[in-house]
Amino acid sequence: MLNKKNMPRKAFTLVELAITIFLAGLLGSLGYFYLNTSTIKRSQYKTAVQSHVNLIESMVFQCKGLSEQFPKELNTSSKASNTLLSELECNTSTPYAFDGGKNGFVPLPPTGFTPYRATESGSAFYIVTTAEKNSIQDEALQKLIVNYTSTQAVLEHNATSATFKIYLSR
Repeated sequence: MLNKKNMPRKAFTLVELAITIFLAGLLGSLGYFYLNTSTIKRSQYKTAVQSHVNLIESMVFQCKGLSEQFPKELNTSSKASNTLLSELECNTSTPYAFDGGKNGFVPLPPTGFTPYRATESGSAFYIVTTAEKNSIQDEALQKLIVNYTSTQAVLEHNATSATFKIYLSR
């Protein structure tokens, strides 16, 4: 006579199958969240724009420290007015262009962002870039704006675009 204790098991129990399916689903959802390319891209865009803002701030404040004024449009004494950063110069005793003659100083924005522009209006000097509304780039700007107060930066949306303004003075 066969004894049940000595018989080899031929199948998994329902509980074992349920636990296995649950663990596979959990690992899949965690993998999707952490390896999701849009999450990675959003993080890369946020980091790149933040790095560029830091570099631009240091360039502008170095110019202001040397010339006691914000950068102006190339070969003029006009204030920056929605001017590409590569078209600005520091009015020191020997003026120098921000582009270094070969776009050496001005960072190129990440894919999906417009080139960085500067505007000086009254006591405000700010840098602007835009991205398409509801894009990964817009999501990156939404993550970035939380690092600033409302007097330091603003993120404005219209029907088609998101505009990020970083104020260097107000």
